[in-house]
Amino acid sequence: MSRSTGSVMPPDLVARLSGGALESVASKVIQIVTVDAAGWPHPALLSYFEVVAKDAGRVRLATYGSSTTSANLRRAGKLTLVVIDERIVYYVKGRAVELAAAMRATAWNAAFECRVDQVLIDEADEAREPGAYIMSGVTYHNPQRAAEMARARAILAELLE
Repeated sequence: MSRSTGSVMPPDLVARLSGGALESVASKVIQIVTVDAAGWPHPALLSYFEVVAKDAGRVRLATYGSSTTSANLRRAGKLTLVVIDERIVYYVKGRAVELAAAMRATAWNAAFECRVDQVLIDEADEAREPGAYIMSGVTYHNPQRAAEMARARAILAELLE
């Protein structure tokens, strides 16, 4: 069952999204859900290289500028980030505005800033589900990890400006 932490991200989530310790999150994925033109949820996946906490109330994103996700953010501005990892799930709901249609680090990416409206934490209820917990989030493999890491550092540095 989810519980709200209000409109700020807890310190452990801010640290997780800080852009530091990239190697530890290199294969992990964050789900983003936007609202499409017909009002339906539109899911997409981002890496930790494309999401960074500016502070406890703001998250910045790099998304493909020509993607449906970017179009949805430009039009409706609403999103939910779903951060799943061992023993924890966070849902970060917010409103986004575009900072740049094309980033300097990666011209194919647009940059957005999300103001956090609500954060929910989803954990197993030990009384009802003894010993149950989430084992991991979604992961991916990139055989070009070294090149990806160099690009990631440039993207995150630009998002943190």
